[in-house]
Amino acid sequence: MQTQTVGDLLRSAREKAHFSLEDFAESTHIKLEYLIALEDNNFDALPAATFIKAYIRNYARLFKLDEKPLFAILRRDYEESVKGQLIPREFLYPQLKKKTLWSPIHLIFLSVMMVFIVFFSYALWQWFQLSRPPALVLIAPLEDAEVSSQIIFEGKTEANAILTINSAPIALREDGSFETELYLPQEGVNTVTIKASDKNGKSTILQRSVKVKF
Repeated sequence: MQTQTVGDLLRSAREKAHFSLEDFAESTHIKLEYLIALEDNNFDALPAATFIKAYIRNYARLFKLDEKPLFAILRRDYEESVKGQLIPREFLYPQLKKKTLWSPIHLIFLSVMMVFIVFFSYALWQWFQLSRPPALVLIAPLEDAEVSSQIIFEGKTEANAILTINSAPIALREDGSFETELYLPQEGVNTVTIKASDKNGKSTILQRSVKVKF
């Protein structure tokens, strides 16, 4: 059902009263072309909004209409510009209509895009996991710690990594954690190299300096 406009309502009231446009123009002293434009909602051909509202009041007064609903419909469809002209709201806010134009094609396209984004993100994560070197965390000893010649090295890497401390292989637990004892025969500052490598040859290397004191 088509929504009625101000022009439709004014024309309907005039016709019900058996008034011709010529008769109405003569009784109100409004130009005939203005009345035609008003009933056709052709506000571009009319003067400023102040005059248009006056014409509507003439209709309401002559044909016993309530002018408040007429002005409410006018505000619904048109907005007054700073220059006093009436401008259709659909030209001022076209984005409001666009938001309601969700067709099944748009929804299908959006669904396909969402699936593509999920798979692309998963593939990117997998690539990142394969391309990065194994993580390696050394819990003990602390940097520059004073230790004896027998030191406990404790930390964690990935379960499938190959771990060495000063080039000596170290066994890993199932979760990738490790704890091993290392003998350092030289007193003073010693630097120990801890290395975790994966099957692709990527490595993470940490070095820890400790002060050996006999």
